Amino acid sequence: MSFSPQQDRALKAVSRWLRDGDRQVFRLFGYAGTGKTTLARHIAEGVDGEVLFAAFTGKAAQVLRARGAHNARTIHSLIYRPRGEAEEDEEGNVTPLFSLNRQSPLAQADLVIIDECSMVDEALGRDLLSFGTPVLVLGDSGQLPPVSGGGFFTEHEPDIMLDEIHRQARDNPIIDMAQTVREGGTLDYGRYGESRVISRGEIDSEQVMAAQQVLVGINRTRKRFNQRLRELNGFSGLLPQAGDKLVCLRNNAEKGLLNGGLWRVASVGKARAQRIDMMVMPDEEGPYATPQKIRLHRAVFEGDGEVPWAVRRAYDDFDFGYALTVHKAQGSQWDEVVLFDESFAFRDTRAQWLYTAVTRAATRLTVVR
Repeated sequence: MSFSPQQDRALKAVSRWLRDGDRQVFRLFGYAGTGKTTLARHIAEGVDGEVLFAAFTGKAAQVLRARGAHNARTIHSLIYRPRGEAEEDEEGNVTPLFSLNRQSPLAQADLVIIDECSMVDEALGRDLLSFGTPVLVLGDSGQLPPVSGGGFFTEHEPDIMLDEIHRQARDNPIIDMAQTVREGGTLDYGRYGESRVISRGEIDSEQVMAAQQVLVGINRTRKRFNQRLRELNGFSGLLPQAGDKLVCLRNNAEKGLLNGGLWRVASVGKARAQRIDMMVMPDEEGPYATPQKIRLHRAVFEGDGEVPWAVRRAYDDFDFGYALTVHKAQGSQWDEVVLFDESFAFRDTRAQWLYTAVTRAATRLTVVR
């Protein structure tokens, strides 16, 4: 392969880092279309030893596998293992509990490459580094900073920052859209290859249902859209049911629950006075999927959602995941996305918000304004 001068400098810098071994982490950041993943695969091919790929969410790991990093998995599934003392309830459902796996393949690897590194929080980051394996992290400085948690690897300046769009990406309409908004421009109505920008009067339920993920800006819109999308998917009632799509809202590494992770309800237990128990499966975890039992407070779904933290902390934190805010969607990417542009709500970070939103789509994006 031929690389641009900037990419070649990045490859040489990573090579020196691997050779010298004077620090554990190398931060390779770059905007969408600058070739971070291509460079990472090239770096991996040149390492004389085992190289692992990982990402924060199952969806991001799936995207890595589709791009040629065939062993990509979530960081959690890579470094944790189920403990022997898993809980079992009166209905026979087992809750896997996880602890750090010192026999992880990471312990013997020569390099691990982490994509979408901005979502990694301090606890997960320190557990990852505890294996002593060199870590190459990939990030994008054009995106929004994580709302809460995350940022363990992005709190320092990158070692290399790629800002030149790779020639193979220049003809990608989504990359072109992303560059336009990152530079403060406006996305005009019309077609961008298979993607498009349309008015709200042009969108219908069939187009929304055909997308892999719906993205919005503010929580009020998210709640309203989730209610409507559940109805369109044939669900009624306020509580989650088997087949419902959920998003995790709070990390719990011991149970394998990561903020922003998407899950499908496999089964629902007996109704209780205040709680609802259910078994869920990761929505995009592939071969590393592990079912998990979660316990939710009914008032989160049946009331106004405002359950005091002193009460909520004893439960797992989930909501419906058919529509996500762009902030919650960071760290993931889908082939086809419908984005309802609410960048007006983020005056100071409008360009970052819209750039982050646009780059959540890999193949086809519909922006609704």
